[in-house]
Order: sequence, then structure tokens, then C-alpha cells
Amino acid sequence: MIFGLIAAVGWGLTDFFAASAGRRVGSIATVILGQAMSWTFITAVLVISETSVQPLRAIVWLVLLNGVFTAISYFTHFRALELGPVAVVSPIGAAYAIVGVLLTVIFIHERPSGLELIGAGVTIGGVMLVSTDLRALRAGIKGHAPGLPWALVSMVGFGVAAFLLATVSRHAGWVAGMWGSRMAQLVCYLPLVFLRPKELLRFRGAGGAAIALAMAAGFADILGVAVFSYGTQKGSVSLVLAASAVFPLIAVALSYVYLKERLVPNQYIGIGFVVTGLILLGLS
Repeated sequence: MIFGLIAAVGWGLTDFFAASAGRRVGSIATVILGQAMSWTFITAVLVISETSVQPLRAIVWLVLLNGVFTAISYFTHFRALELGPVAVVSPIGAAYAIVGVLLTVIFIHERPSGLELIGAGVTIGGVMLVSTDLRALRAGIKGHAPGLPWALVSMVGFGVAAFLLATVSRHAGWVAGMWGSRMAQLVCYLPLVFLRPKELLRFRGAGGAAIALAMAAGFADILGVAVFSYGTQKGSVSLVLAASAVFPLIAVALSYVYLKERLVPNQYIGIGFVVTGLILLGLS
């Protein structure tokens, strides 16, 4: 469970930095720069650790599939954060764990205990409550918020991508698995470099802050993915998935501390649900 929680910290910081960068330079430039930095970092780890990528050859189709789903998911998620509102995007994104757990049960044949399932459900439900103002959520869905379709696509995509990454990591190890995933993901982004070159040029007039934010998003993301990959290699995939779903709490906490945003009643209830759910997961 601890690996899932650490991954959640990384992904929560990713959302916070990516949303800030995306509104300065756009989602395409943010995701490409951030993921390029992630690939550079994991390549350095691969070389230093002298990890072999040979095990990936037997499951290359899974690596490519993971790259496709991951690339689509990051682009749609960053696009949703760019368009907002976060009150709609965050709780939908947190539900990715439900998709991942279902795939784990169906294909890996993990059989979570009843306590694990209850804990996962309570945790994910609590995250969805704490990451939004229900009034804003209802208004956003009723008004067909621009970020809503993108958030739904990213939710399903991240669930599938997380399941595939866990499968690859179990077969090839977490370092090789991450490297293969990032390599396939960058290949998927190459068409955007040629089809939307103006998007990347937005960094020229954005200043150093936008570049720093995009790179910070990439670094925080690779932290989350690394810990997630290692955790799923060593333990229960469904348990790590459920614990990692608390990542929106980080964005809420940062907004509360730095933006002085007040919590609404349903968010306090959500915090109680998350704490209860994590205790149940820990007991299981």
C-alpha cells in the first residue's frame, strides 16, 4: 500500500504542475517536454543500473500497447486540466483505479479479499468526494464542461495503461518496463511534433517559469510511475492501484495551502472516507 501512496504523491504533484504549465503553453507542449524529461531520466537509470531490456522482446506488443494508451491518456488528461474546471476533471480521473482493478481481476486473476474491495471502494469514493465541490461538479456536468469528455477518455486510458504497465513490470522488471513504456510513448508523440509544431514553439515566449513547471511535472510523474511499477512488481496490483488513486488529495492540499481555497462540507466527509478506506486496505 505504501508504494501506491508514494505514487499518489508524485501524480498529485504532476497534476498541480501540469495544470499550471498547460495554461501557459498548452497541453501538447507540456506533455511532450515533461515526458521527454521522464524518458531521459529513466534511460539514465537503465544505463547506470546496467539493466537488460532483453525481457521486453517477448512482450513487445504489450509495451507498444502500453505506450499508445499512456500517450493518449496523458494528452487527454493534460488537455482536460488545461480546459478545466478541476472540480470536474479530478474526481473523474481518480476513478481510473476502478478500471485497473477490474482488468487485474479479469486477466491476472488476482482475487482481492472482501476487506480489500471494501477498502478500495471507500478510498476511491472518498477521493472523488474530497477532490471536488459537488455543486461545481453538478454544474460542470450539466453545462457540459469542456474538460469533461477529455477527462472521461483519460480515466479509461490510465486504467488500461496502469494495468499494462503492471503486467510489463512483472515480466521484465520495473526499470526495463518503465523504459520500454516511455520509449513507446515518445514514439506515439512524434506525429504531434510534425503536425502541431506551433504548439511547441509556445515555449519561446512563455518564459522560464513555464518550462520549469513542465519539467517539474515530468519529474514528479516519473517518481510516481517508478514507485507504482516497483510496487506492482513486488506486491498486489489491485492494492497498489487503489492506494495510488488518492493522488487528487495532493492537488487539494496544495490549493488549500497556497491558494487559500476553503474546503466545502463534502470534502471534509471525503477526507474521512479516504482515511477509513486506507485503514481497511492496511488491515487487509
